[in-house]
Amino acid sequence: MSKKLLGSLELNRVYQRDTLEGMKLIPDESIDLTVTDPPYLMNYRSNRRVKQEKFDYIKNDKDSHELISEYIKELYRIHKNDTAVYMFCSWHHIDFFKQEFEKYFTLKNLIVWNKNNHGSGDLKGSYAPKHELILYGHKGRSLFRDKRIPDVIDFAKIPSVKLTHPTEKPVGLLEIFIKNNSDEGNIVFDGFGGSGSTFVAAKNLKRNYIGFEIEKQYIEMTNLRLESEYDEDTDFKLLS
Repeated sequence: MSKKLLGSLELNRVYQRDTLEGMKLIPDESIDLTVTDPPYLMNYRSNRRVKQEKFDYIKNDKDSHELISEYIKELYRIHKNDTAVYMFCSWHHIDFFKQEFEKYFTLKNLIVWNKNNHGSGDLKGSYAPKHELILYGHKGRSLFRDKRIPDVIDFAKIPSVKLTHPTEKPVGLLEIFIKNNSDEGNIVFDGFGGSGSTFVAAKNLKRNYIGFEIEKQYIEMTNLRLESEYDEDTDFKLLS
């Protein structure tokens, strides 16, 4: 069976390489949807209060403003007209992310992902964090394929004991976005693949996918997930 190609790259593969270098190989106006979770610029590390850390600090997650700026610029280049981008971010640097995003894309919503329980943070001086933000925007105009839902989405986060990456997102949540702004056979992109949730969601929904991840251990995890039959019952669901 012949392999599907996107320029010199194979579709339905996740490459271990710097995302900006990899994106240079993607032709102009060839991507149908991006669902991505880039570094939040806050030197994030999960489970800070446990005796032994489960994960190391995320690579490129501190002082990478230029990386984010160039990434968004390249997203615009590789996206077809009338397509959508979903970009996770944190309130800590929402002003920067929003300003960079709006240089290229029309911002339609700042979606709030409301999780089922909160994190820790400053236990004595700040309210308990329970949400993340998602920039949702268009290059041109992208119409919904599925139902319109509120811009506050209640969806259970992945329990700490099941995390394979410190900022891993639930596949079911990503499937909402992929269903709404792409069709079967379209190409879904993520330049910061982590342990592969975007690609698993795309595969589940019969979309093509392509992306990059710089760390070998997460490429290996992604490949394991993509090669196995994904059981949605083990994923995490909309909160009732």
